[in-house]
Amino acid sequence: MPLMYVPGIARVFYDSIQNSRNTQADYVAVLDGSWALAVAVCDGAGDDSDAADAAQISAQIAAAVTGSTNSGVQGLHAARTYLQQRNEDAPPGQEGITTAVVAAITPGGLDMAWVGDSPAWAVRLDSTVVPLTVPSCHPRWTPCNVEEKHEAGGTWPHRMLTNTDDYARIILASDGLTAHLPLTGRADHMNAMLDDLTRMAAPDLAGEYVAAQLLDMARQGRGRDHTTVAVIDLITHEGEPT
Repeated sequence: MPLMYVPGIARVFYDSIQNSRNTQADYVAVLDGSWALAVAVCDGAGDDSDAADAAQISAQIAAAVTGSTNSGVQGLHAARTYLQQRNEDAPPGQEGITTAVVAAITPGGLDMAWVGDSPAWAVRLDSTVVPLTVPSCHPRWTPCNVEEKHEAGGTWPHRMLTNTDDYARIILASDGLTAHLPLTGRADHMNAMLDDLTRMAAPDLAGEYVAAQLLDMARQGRGRDHTTVAVIDLITHEGEPT
């Protein structure tokens, strides 16, 4: 499993599985930028190379710009520009769209932006798990993805700023992680995952182990969706996690 270690900031364990999909349309990018550690997870809408292109372009551009600006919003705006250009040049019917969640992490701070339904949670030092995103929109419903803004207006992308002093880790994922939930649970998959994450992502568990366990759970999910997980273990001023 890939690992990025940024002294004084975090260890990031991340990986993707294709599961039963014909195409791996998830993409994760991790970058130690000049202003922030940036982690971007994108989930292309579909099961083809166009969805994969959209996810890869968006994750790479979003991570690069986020890491150099400490702004997930700027990262997603830059990704939108490049993805729109890709789609303008593509033959009809070969356009690609993708969801995205991107985190800019600095000592004690998190600047996160997202579009679509790719989720994120924080695991606090006291073992409680809290949702960080509110993915109330989806490319198949009200348009909200890296290429399309809300038709009815509103803030695009969604954004959350918070202090991370009481966070042990942050988890970013694509929605394949929640595919095992009953259909009633998928309507609010952020909160429906809290019991699973409390059990599987406790602060005393190693980040690499947590990421592997979450991907194993995703392999059993309904529909066998492609899935990406990034487990970000924060390093506090008191010392590194063991």
